Parts: sequence; structure tokens; C-alpha cells
Amino acid sequence: MNIFKFAIITTLLLSMGSCASSKIIVANSNTTDLSNYEYVVFGEESDGDRELDDIVLLVQNEITNTRLKIASATEGTRLVNQKKHVLTPHINVKTEKWDGGHTYITISFYDFGTGQNIAVIKGSGIGLTISQDQSIALKAIRKKLQATFN
Repeated sequence: MNIFKFAIITTLLLSMGSCASSKIIVANSNTTDLSNYEYVVFGEESDGDRELDDIVLLVQNEITNTRLKIASATEGTRLVNQKKHVLTPHINVKTEKWDGGHTYITISFYDFGTGQNIAVIKGSGIGLTISQDQSIALKAIRKKLQATFN
């Protein structure tokens, strides 16, 4: 009888599995060419639950693992004056801590020179635990960032 219960529980857990989704939205996709952007400036770019700052740092690391080169705010201003294209991200992370949880990561990329919103990348994950939710959402973001900026 215990083996039967174990088989049922295992089947239920496997069927629940995990789910990830991601997408990118480009503002003025007819005129905005993300390949023109070479640099990224990090700054006051995060909001949401302060307990999730570790996830924000992981998202920043994922951005630095793309072809975008990191610049300081001072360098970013100098680059913009040289007619270079510079992005600055605003990162939002939200984790639901009830009903099985769900983690959402949203990165809004702004043109550093104009402040115009250029692109939004969204990723989400749902798993069996909060840390699994976060890991799945981070993988979804990683995949979109690599596809967008490499």
C-alpha cells in the first residue's frame, strides 16, 4: 500500500513540474535597432521587495554576460556625447510567497541619453519552491538576454 501511495505522489509531483515564460517587447520596433546599443550603465534601477536584491544582482550579472559593455554614469554621458548608444536598465523582481509561488522578473531598458523606454524583457517561473521559481525565472531572462544582446 505504501508503494502505491508513493507512486501516486510521485506522479502528481512530476505532472506539476515547472513552467517558465519569457518575452521581449521593443518600443518602436520599426525604428529601434537594439544592435546599435553597445554599453550599459547600472544605477538606480531596481525596485520591489528588498529581500530580492540578490536576484536583482543575479539579473545584473546576466546583463553583463551579454555583448553590452559596462560603463559608469560619467562614462555613459561621455559616450552619449560621442553619439554612442547607451542603455540603462530598470529591474523589477517580484516573488509571490503563497499558493505555490510565482516569480516575475521585468527589465525595462531605457536609452541613457534620452530616457526613452527602448525595450522590456519579461521572464517568469513557477516551480515547487520559491527558490525554484526564482531559478526558473532567471533562466528565462538569461535566455532572452542572450538572444537579444548577443
